[in-house]
Amino acid sequence: MNLRPFITVPLPWLTTFTGRFFGEKKASSQGGYPPVGGYPPRKRPFFKFPRSLSITREGWWYIAILLLIGIAAINTANNLLYLVSSSLLALIIVSGVISEHTMRRLKIERTLPARIFKGVPTVARFKIKNEKKFFSSFSFSVSEIPSPGITSGHVYVLKLKPSEDTVKTAACTFAKRGVVKLYGLKISTRFPFGLFLKGREYAAFAEALVYPSIRHPKVKTLASVRTAESGLSAAGKGWGPQIYGLRDHIAADDSRFIYWKAAARSSRLIIKEFEKEREQKVTVVFDNFNAPPAVFEDLVDEAASAANHFIEAGFSVGLKTLERELSPAPGQNQIARILHALALITPAKDAGAAKVRII
Repeated sequence: MNLRPFITVPLPWLTTFTGRFFGEKKASSQGGYPPVGGYPPRKRPFFKFPRSLSITREGWWYIAILLLIGIAAINTANNLLYLVSSSLLALIIVSGVISEHTMRRLKIERTLPARIFKGVPTVARFKIKNEKKFFSSFSFSVSEIPSPGITSGHVYVLKLKPSEDTVKTAACTFAKRGVVKLYGLKISTRFPFGLFLKGREYAAFAEALVYPSIRHPKVKTLASVRTAESGLSAAGKGWGPQIYGLRDHIAADDSRFIYWKAAARSSRLIIKEFEKEREQKVTVVFDNFNAPPAVFEDLVDEAASAANHFIEAGFSVGLKTLERELSPAPGQNQIARILHALALITPAKDAGAAKVRII
């Protein structure tokens, strides 16, 4: 038996209380918490109001004036003061009903970029839809539920008509790499009179993979590269920078490769052939031994920065740690694989000196 469907506004707290003691709380598309094992445990009090409410500065002034008028009405038995007091009390009730209608039946979809880097502000996209058929929502904001390591802005919507949707963006910064849990969103409003700040939580659980920071690699890391970035030649003919040999010109040859000095001496056309350019390969070796957290995170950032540097320079880049190895490959797909591995890497239990080097 579930009493929740039969008890509605204006008693939301009584609804929650009776629902806990007389029936099971049904999960809805907007409510509920992550399934067991799906997300890390988040402590939730046994009883929690479905709405948060705080009094603004203007609200405190309003209450003070209301109390003064109420005391004066009691002391003087003046009917006009009683009427004013009751009107002021009625405005508080009206404020609660209107603000509740503003926050109800809002559907919010959060979208994060495919690549998120630690410490770099990223843009979160919020699609907000008013699913009410007849009433608009006014003057509300949407923000992330506070979570350790996440700094997020909020988006503000002045008016959202029935069945209308809008897209807003907000800056979001992640202080740690790895898998970060986003537990949900909070809708807040001061509408209509600005006396109270009312809020409700909106379940929008998500996981974000945060990559290490990308910066310019340190000089000592780049100095350990065994091959020059300008490229090396290999045995065989190709289109490298070094001359492989000379031969007589044929009709199909490009005249740009004629060796005019040799042609002048021999009285016949000579063509230059070039050596094949060797593929540029490097491997970022990260000895991820146990180290102090700050030192280890700095080395993770250094490994990611070195890999990104060589990928942008046209190298085939690989990654080698104590647990796994990625074969060298060029391109953005490879740097995505490397950053994914470094985002999830943890210190090894073996003893040793943690360091980053290039081979």
